[in-house]
Amino acid sequence: MSSTGVPMYRRSFDPDQRIRRPLVEYCTNEWRNEPNYRYEPSPERATYSDDFVDCLEDLWDNTVSVVKAPKFRRLLMVIIVATIALLVLCVKIWPVLNEERVILASVNKNAGSASGGLFGINVRPQFPGMIQVQTLDPRLLPQAAKPQASATGNKKRLVFIGDIHGCKKELEALLKAVQFDPVTDHLVALGDIVSKGPDSPGVIDLLRGYNASCVRGNHDDRLLLVVEDLHSTSLTSQKNARFASDAATQASLNKDNAVRNLAMSLDAAQVEWLKSCPVILRIGELKAFHGETVAVHGGLVLGIPLEQQDPVSVMNMRTVDMQTHVPSQKHEGKGGKSKAWYKLWNKHQQLLPTRQGWNRLKSFGKKKSAEKPMTVLYGHDSKTGLKIKKYTKGLDTGCVKGGKLTALVVDGDGRQEIVQVDCKDRRQVSAARETMDDIPKKGKSEPPVDNSN
Repeated sequence: MSSTGVPMYRRSFDPDQRIRRPLVEYCTNEWRNEPNYRYEPSPERATYSDDFVDCLEDLWDNTVSVVKAPKFRRLLMVIIVATIALLVLCVKIWPVLNEERVILASVNKNAGSASGGLFGINVRPQFPGMIQVQTLDPRLLPQAAKPQASATGNKKRLVFIGDIHGCKKELEALLKAVQFDPVTDHLVALGDIVSKGPDSPGVIDLLRGYNASCVRGNHDDRLLLVVEDLHSTSLTSQKNARFASDAATQASLNKDNAVRNLAMSLDAAQVEWLKSCPVILRIGELKAFHGETVAVHGGLVLGIPLEQQDPVSVMNMRTVDMQTHVPSQKHEGKGGKSKAWYKLWNKHQQLLPTRQGWNRLKSFGKKKSAEKPMTVLYGHDSKTGLKIKKYTKGLDTGCVKGGKLTALVVDGDGRQEIVQVDCKDRRQVSAARETMDDIPKKGKSEPPVDNSN
């Protein structure tokens, strides 16, 4: 009860005494008016610049406090990591993913069509005297090591060699480095055996003496065309030399002259051996590789049987257009529409088991695909260099221009070994500088012939 006799709870709800403003406005903080708490700048610092400095100091202190706070540091670390990850994604990962997307879309094109494969049926041009596909003698395939192998000589290795280009000394050094034994080992040259280098006839004789296998490269094919031209005509002089006024034309004629002189330096046996090199050499199944193994010089086009592959493309191709699927000898460029053929090949081979499993599932196990995995060994692309993938092995490492000469050695137990030797730049020493008197001297020293193969 209050002094007026009205209860407090009744009085607090008296309409005449109703609160018109928020309660907080009725509260007063008298301590703010005390001198110790009231900010009054001294006459010495009562200037605008001093106030600005004080504000900066306060801002700095607050910033330091925030930076030192654990939550802020964790947030800052998260932002930094996220930024770095985004940069890596944009610069490194995204181009790779985009390339994979383009390649995947390309190898999936017409996958289920009745046209004969991913790239359709190819009408192969007919070239008289050219061997399209040849199968390696199964007796030359490497066998698994046995306890009596060293004594009987049954163990064998396959030695695949990249573009030689007439570099005989480097070839001899490489055979020495791999400890080549003609009784237990077999050589396979991946094309471009001749031209550019100083001793193409010597390289042919060396390979002939070891009964080596080979595939036809674009430079080998060009030399054989010149040989055929020389045999079909009596023209041995330079054509239209008086019209060679610019440097480019003269360089082209000089190059033709070098090939023509090399063609004239070869005897009939050397030419016939070079003609015996097929465009595609079917090796067979090896433990070291996946599926069937074939050797070519340039590459293969997806979805086309070996017998229907275009020889010109097989000897010259480096890239494939993503839209038209037309092979080209041009090199792969950044952001271009063409991709290296081996990228398409590896992607297709990787997807092959999944596609075959899906097709069997859809056909309730009745439909079986005739296509099997295939590994391709090739040369021709010295700009890319050594390129070892799961289903492709590129061995051209630019020996003739001062790079390396590379061999891939495979044994019967499935082991693979890359062996290389350094090379000198042999492009300045061409066959055009060799005189006809020098050629018989080179023919006197030939390696022993392996009659066991």
